[in-house]
Amino acid sequence: MKLIQLGGLLPEGARALIAATATKKCSLPFGQCLIRAVLCNWLVCLAIFLASSATDIAGKVLGIWCCIPMFVTIGLEHSVANMFFLPLGKMAGADISVGDMVGKNLAIVTLGNFIGGALVLAGGMSYQFGKLGQKDE
Repeated sequence: MKLIQLGGLLPEGARALIAATATKKCSLPFGQCLIRAVLCNWLVCLAIFLASSATDIAGKVLGIWCCIPMFVTIGLEHSVANMFFLPLGKMAGADISVGDMVGKNLAIVTLGNFIGGALVLAGGMSYQFGKLGQKDE
C-alpha cells in the first residue's frame, strides 16, 4: 500500500471511485452477481473466438475490442479482473474484508464465469457445430 501511495497511483478522486466500486461489487445479491458473471465470460470467450477466427491483425483486434470494453463498461463481473480490482479497492479504503472478497464476490463470479464460458458458449458451440448437436441415426 505504501508503494502505491508513494507512487501517487491512487489520487483522491480515483481512490473514492475505486473504493466505492469494490464495495458495490461485494454487496451485489447472489443472483445478480452470478448473472453478471455468466454474461461477462460469455463476452470474454466470444472475444477469444472472434479473435482466433480472424485471419489478420485488424480482424483480431476488432474481435477483441467489441467484446472486452463492453463487459467493463456495462459493469459485468470477471473473476480474474476482480482478483486485481477488489484488493485495489481495499487498498483505496473500501470497507471490505478478504472474506467479503472471496465469499461475496470471487466464489460466485468464478462459478458464473464457468457457466458462461463452459456451458453457455462452449456448450452452445458444441450443440451447433459439434457432437452435442449430432442426431442419433
